[in-house]
Amino acid sequence: MKKFGIDNPFFTFMSRVGDILILNILFVATSIPLVTIGMSLSAMYRVTLRMTRKECNYVAKEYFRACGEEWKQSTFIWLIMLVTGILLVFDVTVGRDMWNILNIAVGALIFIWGMIFTYVFAVQARFENTVKNILKNTVYIAIRHFPFTVVMLVLNLVPVVCILFNSVTMALATPIYIVVGFALTARINSIFLNRIFQKYDSEKKVGMDNEKQIMNNSAEKEDKYAD
Repeated sequence: MKKFGIDNPFFTFMSRVGDILILNILFVATSIPLVTIGMSLSAMYRVTLRMTRKECNYVAKEYFRACGEEWKQSTFIWLIMLVTGILLVFDVTVGRDMWNILNIAVGALIFIWGMIFTYVFAVQARFENTVKNILKNTVYIAIRHFPFTVVMLVLNLVPVVCILFNSVTMALATPIYIVVGFALTARINSIFLNRIFQKYDSEKKVGMDNEKQIMNNSAEKEDKYAD
C-alpha cells in the first residue's frame, strides 16, 4: 500500500503542479494593477527559489509575506525598468527606418536591459541590499554567467514572441500563461538561478577579495522566511 501513500511520486508531482498553478494565479492577480508587477515578480521568485531548494511548504503564505515585505524596493526597481524600457522602445519606434550606428547602440542597450530584467527581481528576492547595488550586482552576474543568461532570456521572451508573431499563437499562449506559464518559467529559471547564487555563497565562505566578492554587502533574505 505504500505506493498509494502521499509520498508516492505521482502525488508528489501533482502537488508540485498544484503549487505552480496556485503561484501563477497569485502572480497574475497581484499584477493586474500593473504598478505592482515588480512586487509580484519578486514574490514569485522568492517562492520558486525556495521551491528549487525544497524549502517552500506554503505557497500562498510565503507569497503574500514576500509581497508585504518587498513591495517598496521591488516597486521602485520595477518603475526604473519600466521607464527605461519605454524609452528604449520609443527610440526603436522613432529610428526604425534608419539603419545606423545609433540603432545598433539602441539594440545593444535593449539586450542589456533584457539581461538585467532577467535577473534583477530574483537578485532582489534573494539578497538584502540597496537598489544601486542590486542593479550593479545584476549586471555583473548577467555578464559573468552569460550562457545561463541567454537561456533564461530566451525563456522569458517566449510569451512576447507568441503575442507578436500572429493572432493564432497569441490566442494559444494567452490562456497558458494566465493559468501556469509565468510561474513555470520562473520555476525553470530558478534552477539556473540557485546554481548561480550558490556560487557566490561558496565564494563568501572561502574569503574572496572585495573586488570579486560582489555579494559582500548582501545579506540573504531566506533566513527570515524559514518556517
